[in-house]
Amino acid sequence: MTERYKVGWLGLAVAGVTTAMLAGGCTRLSSAWSALTARQDQSESIEAPPAPVIPEPVAQGDDDPAPAEPTASANTSISIPDVAPTAPVEPAKIPVVNIFGELDGQKLKTKVEPGDFGFQQHTFSDEGYDADIHVDPTGKWMVFASTRHSERSEIYLQRVDGTSVTQLTSDPSDNAQPCFSPDGKSVAFCSTRAGSWDLYTMDTDGRNVTQITSGPTQDMHPSFSPDGSRLVYSSIGSRSGVWEIWVVTLATRERMMVGTGLFPSWSPDKSVDRIAFQRARQRGSRWFSLWTLDLSEGEARRITEVAVSSNAAIISPCWSPDGKRLAFATVVDPAQTNKGKPRGQQDVWIIDADGGARKRLTDGTSTCLSPFWASDGRVYFISDRGGRENVWSVRTEPSNVWPVASKGATHGPGEAGSPKTAIGSTSSELEK
Repeated sequence: MTERYKVGWLGLAVAGVTTAMLAGGCTRLSSAWSALTARQDQSESIEAPPAPVIPEPVAQGDDDPAPAEPTASANTSISIPDVAPTAPVEPAKIPVVNIFGELDGQKLKTKVEPGDFGFQQHTFSDEGYDADIHVDPTGKWMVFASTRHSERSEIYLQRVDGTSVTQLTSDPSDNAQPCFSPDGKSVAFCSTRAGSWDLYTMDTDGRNVTQITSGPTQDMHPSFSPDGSRLVYSSIGSRSGVWEIWVVTLATRERMMVGTGLFPSWSPDKSVDRIAFQRARQRGSRWFSLWTLDLSEGEARRITEVAVSSNAAIISPCWSPDGKRLAFATVVDPAQTNKGKPRGQQDVWIIDADGGARKRLTDGTSTCLSPFWASDGRVYFISDRGGRENVWSVRTEPSNVWPVASKGATHGPGEAGSPKTAIGSTSSELEK
């Protein structure tokens, strides 16, 4: 046999053996591939059908078949170690903080979440609106006007930590702007039941209604003197055509005018006869500022402008329980209205009686009007932050905590139980 034929015969023999080995190794390769693809499918959360089991082929010339290798199936788990190199971990990027506290030069968000202010909702009317909130001296009961049951506003009584309401007035007229007497046993309010806005008083159960003023003038917004013997109110003069501040003695019905202004509030401080009110900076305009006056021998003394704003009207002042500070509302650009309501931002503020230490209590995201500073240290106001105009309150100090609502209360209203500063209000910050 020549060398050439020896090489050819040897190549055929090697090829035959190789074919037999490859035939037997197909199943091994298929099994390993099935396990690998099954693992990848599990990591991608895609279920693949189990790989078919192929019988182990037997090489020709073998007397006994080789033992079959285990095949991958749904009940077989084959662990294949990860061999891919891990990517290097990049160091965390530290933001650059400038002198204004901005991160990487980006301005901080100016909106403050409502929870930061400690807001509490007290009424939940889904029809009409609530208005003119006033809280009794104990801080447990409140009266307010509402159109929840009729087109005309009526006066309601409710616990500040409850939900049930008692309707105190029920007639075809408008009844509004209620306020408690200093002893909490009676309520003064204004009503159109006699044909024009006049002042009335009633018991806290709605009985013993007594008319205090009468005539063609429009008399509104009563506020009791500290001893409960007099009322201060605003009345639009029939001759002057401007809002005037009047005081009436309840026992004698004697009246006297003490100045011009609107929405007066009598200080609870018995050491001084002091009244806060709003007055237009220009006759006929909506740009109001905050004023106070002292009554001395029936005349107004020390008439002082406490707060003024260049871009907002300051309205609806009320005193703190100790008579040392004031709460009020602001309306930015009051000349702009939509369907009779102001369009500008509205907020509730507090300020010292001398005009210092001003502080905004609300976040400017909704209507916030008609504040009242209660003895529990919270300022109550009317807001539509929940969709409808309801009664809300906000703490004036961080330490104040609102109590849990209770339905088992038995006490009634009035009963004991357990330098001139400029104010503004804009969407970003308050103008000085």
